Amino acid sequence: MIPDEIQTGHYGIGAFFPLVVLDPATHWQSQAPGNIPVRCTDDTGGLLAVRWCAPESAGAQAPGSLAEVLATAPPVHELHDTECLQAFHRALPQHLHLIALTATSVIGPWSRRPGQHVAAIHPTRTPPVGVPRAA
Repeated sequence: MIPDEIQTGHYGIGAFFPLVVLDPATHWQSQAPGNIPVRCTDDTGGLLAVRWCAPESAGAQAPGSLAEVLATAPPVHELHDTECLQAFHRALPQHLHLIALTATSVIGPWSRRPGQHVAAIHPTRTPPVGVPRAA
């Protein structure tokens, strides 16, 4: 898996979630909650993606589940077929959902999402001024 295939998405301030983009063309629109996105005829929609929706306690499972879905997803042109998209949707593991979201809602790799802790300071190194030494 290439780590940067898993992206960070958001719907506004805070609440970031991991996702993988299946179709980078903005040809998708979300429907009512629980329904799969539908293909638009122009570029006024969003990207087709699979997002992780689970309690924070299950978050460690997200990268592996998303990588597996990305590796087994049908090619983009097959997802344009409604029956293929529905079959793919039904086969998604628990906590994964198809969504359409704007390109501006994808902000970069999950590994570098906002709020990620900077690598811990090695205990033998002197921390920068104002940063306490790790115990």
